[in-house]
Amino acid sequence: MIKVGSIRWKGRCHKHPAYNPEIDGLGGIRGGCQRCEALLDIFTTHAKLVRLMREFGSRANTAVKVASNGDSDRQMSLLDSI
Repeated sequence: MIKVGSIRWKGRCHKHPAYNPEIDGLGGIRGGCQRCEALLDIFTTHAKLVRLMREFGSRANTAVKVASNGDSDRQMSLLDSI
């Protein structure tokens, strides 16, 4: 089991405070700024993580297996043959 908590984080580049990786993407990075590239990596990795968690589903989405009455008749009793 993996616990992933809710994290609120605001990161900005001190050289380019107007850069928004969600809107500007790779084309908005000026001069190959490493901090802006790191923000873009964080944004894309977070988006991928959220997508994978939604594809995997939650415990509420999984079906619960319930044993039916017919399953109890499968096993034979050891004492019936005596």
